Order: sequence, then structure tokens, then C-alpha cells
Amino acid sequence: MSSFRAWTGTLGGLLVGVALGLFLLQLKFGLWSERESGEPLAVQESPAPVPVPTPADSAAADTGTIRVAPATEPVWDGSNAIIRATRKVAPAVVSINVVQSKQVSDPSIDLWERMGLIPRREYFQQVQSMGSGVIVSTDGMVVTNSHVLEDAVQIIVTLSNGQQYQARLVDAIDGFDLAVLQIEGENFPVARFAHHADLQIGEWAIAIGSPYGYLLADTQPTVTVGVISALNRDIKRNSGERNYLGMIQTDAAINPGNSGGPLVNTEGEIIGINTFIFSDGGGSVGMGFAIPAARVQQVLNEIRAFGHYREISLGVSMRKLSPGMMQYLGLNDPRGFVIFQVLQDSPAWKAGLRPRDILRSVEGYSLDSADTLDRLLYELQVGDTLRFTAERDGETWDGQIIIEEAR
Repeated sequence: MSSFRAWTGTLGGLLVGVALGLFLLQLKFGLWSERESGEPLAVQESPAPVPVPTPADSAAADTGTIRVAPATEPVWDGSNAIIRATRKVAPAVVSINVVQSKQVSDPSIDLWERMGLIPRREYFQQVQSMGSGVIVSTDGMVVTNSHVLEDAVQIIVTLSNGQQYQARLVDAIDGFDLAVLQIEGENFPVARFAHHADLQIGEWAIAIGSPYGYLLADTQPTVTVGVISALNRDIKRNSGERNYLGMIQTDAAINPGNSGGPLVNTEGEIIGINTFIFSDGGGSVGMGFAIPAARVQQVLNEIRAFGHYREISLGVSMRKLSPGMMQYLGLNDPRGFVIFQVLQDSPAWKAGLRPRDILRSVEGYSLDSADTLDRLLYELQVGDTLRFTAERDGETWDGQIIIEEAR
């Protein structure tokens, strides 16, 4: 009886072992069969993402081994690029505080002056204005907007580290709304200009400046980020006001006091000088405008070479043809400008233009509007040649004007 029990116990153990072995074999080969048949595997936890296998990985997959590629750093991160660009250019961005002399009236005697009871007199009062700028040379050359410096009697430049300098106005080019200042010192931090001129609509744009100036508790510049919204925008103002041609449009906020600060790319390079915004209430509404870097460099090159920017002159006064003028002159073609006055020995005079001539085209462009002529003249520099076609007494002729510096 005891031997029978021992035998049955041994048999039971063998059966349990066989069953366990079959279970393990089924577990291994059953799962392999399911994977080969294309059925999904049930897992308890989500694994790390599996990359697309390379040819080398495919050979490993044949053995049933899954290889997972190691995690890598992203090749480019926009936010990191903006941070790096800001750190690169921020030390060269300055705050400009201007003491201006403004003409004011005295309300207590203004009525008496208007009535003629006392002689009319002019009163001037010193007021403070603010703006931004950027250092572009290690010896302290600063670029800003000329409108920031209007009526200035004192100009103070404050660096991001809090150091202040009395600035000297080197030149102001009102036609471009650009000005260059000089502060005394050496080894100043500088911002570099972008080497490429091919801006793309939609690329990142970073506006840096000192909005609201000393209303903020520190001298650190403020950064706003957007994109290049449009290129070569022409902004026409009212008669007698400054026109802005070929501007960069951005949705990076340009707030009061930001005028004159740099607009930079993700490399921390200057692509423009922030100038103004379109706004009814004084704040930024997503339409800011900057002067292109190429124009700024043009001004700087002239100042470095000649000590000032050489303004150009054609020496001619002209007006777009109107229906009344056409009838008076017996003309049928509305395209062109009629010349009223030509200064003797001016570039236009030397080119053969005279009063009552009709300027029909310039550089091959038909003068259908004043905008066409404005843009062509806006880009001219001293020494450039301007080719034209004119009409006199019903006959057309070609000529060229050699651009000279205004006297």
C-alpha cells in the first residue's frame, strides 16, 4: 500500500511538471505566433515610442529582438533660439532720454495776445522724451530714429547695465527717419547686422527696446516676439509729413519708447530698426514697422566715409500731370510729370531738362503715379545714374542724370 502511494505521488509530480512545461512552451511560442500573424500584442504599460527600423534593425527583428533607438536632443527649438538671440543682442540695446525744447503758450495771457492787446511772444519749455537705440560699433556709435531726437537740447544714453553717457548727435537723416549718435568710450557691446538680405514672410522677428523708459524700475530692455508679416510696405502720410517706403511689417509689439531699437532674427542679428505702429489708442495693435537693415547700413557707410550722410538733389521741381495741365499743354497721354523749375547747373540742368518738359519714364518705369517716382528717388545715392525719357514739343528723347550731393 505504501509503495502504491509512492508511485502515484511520483506520477502526479511528473504530470504537474509536464503541464507546467507545456504551459511555458505555449507562452513562448504562442506569443511568437501571434506576432508573426500580425495580431496586436496585449501589454500592460505603454512602451517608449518605437522608431522606424533601419535595414540593420530589420535583421535583428528576424530574431525576435526589438531595438529601441536612444533619445536625442531636438535639432532646433524655436523658443531656445529666441532666448539665445535675446541674450546675444540685449547688452547692445540702449535707452535714450531726450530733453527737448518745445514751444508752448501761456494760457494766462494767450487770450490777450490773440486780441492784440499785448505783443505775441514765443515761450519755450524743456520736456523729456524717450526712445531706444542700438550700439553698432565698439567705439560707441548708436543708431536710433531721428524723430526720437527732435528739438533735443540734451541726449542721455543708458546701457542695460545702468551706465549713462552724454551723447553727441553725429547726423540725422529725416528722409529715412534715422539718426546716429556717438558716446565716448571703448569696447562697448555691439549688435551685428544680418549678412543676408533675403527676409522671408513668416520668419521669427524679435523687437527689443526700452518702452516707457524710466517708468520701469530697471534698465533692462523689453523683448517682444512675432513674425515678419510683410515686406516692402510703403506708408504714405498726409501732405508735409514724412513718408516711409520699403518698410518691414511685423506683429511683434512696438510700444511707446521702442522706437529706435533693433528688430532682430533668431541669430541675434539686426534686420531692421523699429520705428512706429499703427494704433488709434497709442498701444500696439499688431502692425509695427521697421526700417530695413540695408538702409541703415547705407547711412552708416556714408557717415564713416564722409562724416555725414550725403543728401541727394536733382535740382528740379515737377508735378504729376492733371487733366487741367494736359488740356493747357495740349497733351493726350496722362502718364508723366511736368517740370516747372530747373536750377541752373543742377544735375537735372546738366542732363538737359528744362521747364515745361514732360518726364515720361525713369529707369524704364512708366510714371503712372507719384508712388513710382518716389520709390525710385528714395533709393538713390550720390554718384548713381538715373536714366529717363522726356518729351518736349511733341518729341521724345532719352537722357541721364548723374546724382550729386545737395548743396
